Amino acid sequence: MTIAQVIVDRLKEHLALPWPENVSPRERVVMVVYQPGDERKLRRLMQSGELAKEIRTTGHGWKEYDVASEFSRWFAQYEYRDRYLSRPERLWDDAGNVRGLDEYLVARIGAITAELTSNDALALVGGGGLFGLHSVSSLIERIESHIPGRLVIFFPGEHDAKNNSYRLLGAKDGWGYLAVPISC
Repeated sequence: MTIAQVIVDRLKEHLALPWPENVSPRERVVMVVYQPGDERKLRRLMQSGELAKEIRTTGHGWKEYDVASEFSRWFAQYEYRDRYLSRPERLWDDAGNVRGLDEYLVARIGAITAELTSNDALALVGGGGLFGLHSVSSLIERIESHIPGRLVIFFPGEHDAKNNSYRLLGAKDGWGYLAVPISC
């Protein structure tokens, strides 16, 4: 079975289950964990429209948002970009995130979620594109309560079931997070 079929089958199986309304925002987050080397296969699956088509057979809506190139979009319109390019160390805050990128991403995702219902899933792909620029964990924590239905994070990395922690792209540090893991 191909990685694309594994992702489709496991995600479809999970999303076909009843969606109780009385769960915390973190319990509405689904982390689809896969090997970073499978990123292109996942992207081909999404670009073909096959994943969205299959997920919609569960009776739920599906919206995809790719965050991989959002830094370049944000930075291109950022008024202080020339200053930051002359002194790039000022670009990052104390938490290791690019200053201002968080607000931009939250606003972009907020515009998308405004169109969603409690019966829809928002899929975020391209988290690896934020590596070194913005913490995926802090982004998830900022948006989780604004998702009316389910938030599906496509996560190129590892999940440690014993500690319920996630590591993006094999980074040294992971973070503990209460979400539904789907390992592929």
